[in-house]
Amino acid sequence: MMQITRLRVEQLRRFHAPFELAGFTTGLNILAGPNEAGKSTLVRAIRAAFFERHKSSMVDDLRPWTDGSGAAPRVEIDFELAGQPHRLVKSFLGKKRCVLAVGTRQLEGTDAEDHLAQLFGYAYAGKGASKPEHWGIPGLLWVEQGSGQDLEVRHAREHLHDALQGQGETAGALAATGGDALLERLRKDRAELLTATGKPTGDHREAIDAVARHQADIAALDAQIAHYREQVDRLDTLRRAHALDAAQQPWDALERELAQARTLQAALDASARQLGEDRQRLADLARTRELLGQRLASFAQQEDDLARRQTALAQSEAAAQSADTAAAQSQQRVDAAQGRAQATQLLAQAAQQQALRDSLQQQLEQASADAARAAQALQRGEAAHAELAAQRAQAAAQPAITARQLQQLRTLVQAREQAALRHQAVATRLAWRLPPGQGLHLDDRPLEDQGELLLAAPALVRLPGGGELRITPGGQDLADLARNDREASHRLQQALAALGLADLAEAEARLAACSAAQGAVQLAEQALAIVAPQGLDALHTACAQVQARMQAAEAALARLPASMPGALPGTASEAIPAAHAAAAEQAAQQALATAREAHAQAQARQAAASSRRDAARTELQAAQARLAAPERSAQQEAAQQQLLQAQAEHQALDARVAQTAAGLQSARPDIVAQDIARLARSTAQLRASHQQRHEQILVLHSALQQAGAQGLEEQRAALAGELQRALRRQQELQRRAAALDLLCERLQARRQATLARLQAPLAQRLQHYLPLLLPGASMQIDEQLAPALLTRPRTAGAAGAAESGAVDALSFGAREQLGLISRFAYADLLQQAGRPTLLILDDALVHSDSERLASMKRVLFDAAQRHQVLLFTCHPALWRDMGVAVRTLDGGG
Repeated sequence: MMQITRLRVEQLRRFHAPFELAGFTTGLNILAGPNEAGKSTLVRAIRAAFFERHKSSMVDDLRPWTDGSGAAPRVEIDFELAGQPHRLVKSFLGKKRCVLAVGTRQLEGTDAEDHLAQLFGYAYAGKGASKPEHWGIPGLLWVEQGSGQDLEVRHAREHLHDALQGQGETAGALAATGGDALLERLRKDRAELLTATGKPTGDHREAIDAVARHQADIAALDAQIAHYREQVDRLDTLRRAHALDAAQQPWDALERELAQARTLQAALDASARQLGEDRQRLADLARTRELLGQRLASFAQQEDDLARRQTALAQSEAAAQSADTAAAQSQQRVDAAQGRAQATQLLAQAAQQQALRDSLQQQLEQASADAARAAQALQRGEAAHAELAAQRAQAAAQPAITARQLQQLRTLVQAREQAALRHQAVATRLAWRLPPGQGLHLDDRPLEDQGELLLAAPALVRLPGGGELRITPGGQDLADLARNDREASHRLQQALAALGLADLAEAEARLAACSAAQGAVQLAEQALAIVAPQGLDALHTACAQVQARMQAAEAALARLPASMPGALPGTASEAIPAAHAAAAEQAAQQALATAREAHAQAQARQAAASSRRDAARTELQAAQARLAAPERSAQQEAAQQQLLQAQAEHQALDARVAQTAAGLQSARPDIVAQDIARLARSTAQLRASHQQRHEQILVLHSALQQAGAQGLEEQRAALAGELQRALRRQQELQRRAAALDLLCERLQARRQATLARLQAPLAQRLQHYLPLLLPGASMQIDEQLAPALLTRPRTAGAAGAAESGAVDALSFGAREQLGLISRFAYADLLQQAGRPTLLILDDALVHSDSERLASMKRVLFDAAQRHQVLLFTCHPALWRDMGVAVRTLDGGG
């Protein structure tokens, strides 16, 4: 059993000063502290002491948070293993050292680290920082914060196998016999012939496809041979049918019937045309009879119309007399209303003249005040305009430069500096230090005392007393970097010269001056916009408009007369309010309009009555003239005679139309037309069939000649031989595939049985802890010795006795709980195999509900009876019922 007794850290993350924890006990040790108190820092220190090489440069995360530039993070761990004391002291970064004391023996450096790795069952990274695949058994048992649900067994699988092999006689049988290698080779051979689902592949698939192709080719040839024989029979049938039609010529009888049907159709067409003409004549006679009847009726209506006209004339004369009386009365009312309206109009005009004079006087006063304000606004606007002009002139005098041009200059300066830095980075640095009085020559340049040079091109150093040193700077891109440096400097100088500047500082000063001048212009523009929002022209226009209003008001006042001419004497119109005078005038005008409207209506009724009387008199005279006309009697008698003749002709023509229509209906012209179409198509079809049969005979004869020359029977015989060879190849590969499949199945069954015996001790330890969390549950282990499937009783009311599900599908909290139980089981097996075990839990079970947490406390307490457990938590109140003291980190951080 392994037991940590003391932990000390210094200059490590938040612990810049030394921090030590001693007095660790066997079993459960609970270390509590708030967030950022340093719990995870201590866990990281333990992991770094074991997992990281002391010479590693990938441990910058261990530096203290304050003043960590030259720090040397240090970790000291005292622990007992198999009753023997150990002390591990390891420092990183600034002072790299590793010392392991085992009793009286001491190991240092990589020897100490390799001894620990072999003892605890982990490995170191060959290069770079340590990773999970190197952590082995400690990586499985030491749980970092937030990773309790992640169980990576594969990195510790070999060590677990070694521990499990000691639990039974046959646990390592499969590996000892080389069975895995044999099974893998057989599976590879099987995969060349069968897929994972048992379907043929590779040569086996190709052999099956070859048999199928040959069978398809033979089937196609058989179809061609059968088709050839059918074509021979069909050719004989066509020849006999063609000879029979040539001898009988059946289309001749149909052509004779067709000629008779066309003759009958011509006669029926003539009868149909005559029937149409007769029906048109019947329609004409019907219209003639209707017109004659209307004319006779009009003669009788003329006599009735004379009596109506006499009555209408008497009524219209009485109405006209009544309208004349009403018009005279309405004229009298109009004259009286007109007199009253003229009097009120004179009073209203006088009142309006006085109101107009008062309004014009007020307008004149308002215009004078507006003129004064407009003059002041114009004066302020002209002053602001003059200030704006002066600021614009000063801004125009400044040499112009834009922010974009300045940014381009900055970009060119940065490009030149970067090009120079890249050039200097790859140039060869020559440093020298010479004694007094001794000198060298670099090309034509003397070198004395001491100094440094950057060589961008080949150079020659002449040595005293003869001899030369040729220095050629390395790097294939040195010339390109030198050219880039020169080009960057040239582009910068061109840009500065184009703007008339010496350097970037002058450009920035110019832009600042331009910005200040532009700001002054903007302020002047804002001032002008405040006093003259619409410009000086608008202020001038406003002044002119106000003056025009003043002049117009004065002229209007001058045009008004002193008094209203024509005012009625004694009315004192100036004392009458204009509103009252206007109301009286309006009432008088309305009364006048009403009288005039009534008079106009009376006149209209008078004119209408007179017009109706004249029209009635005219219509009566016309009716009397029509009845007295001498030709009226002769016209009435002639119309009566024409009507009798039209009726007689209509009766005779109607009988003939009925007879012709009955004859056409019995002859059925539509059926005759169908007979013609049927006989014509039948004749054409018989002739076309005879010709088509002749063409088919020629085509079939030619095709049969070509098919006979292909040797179809010989081709089929050759293909039958190839098919037999392909069948033999397929059967051979099929037997091999079946044998490999059976052999892999048998070996896999044996391997599963051996694996089950290998997993039995682990399953037993899992089952020791699992009922404390989930009573009645069980857990299956996969080939990687990781939990795979959880089976537990169903909840009350659910159908079935149990339910199963993958562990990965469980909730976060449930996976964390099962992950810790699995780690406890691994620790039990490792301890039984004599391996050191230490359980570290950093903020574990924070996602467990109260009921599950209570169950996991029982599990944890049981595991702590066999192993030392370091539990770090930020919830000390949750762990006060564990039977041990909860230690608080006083160091903070």
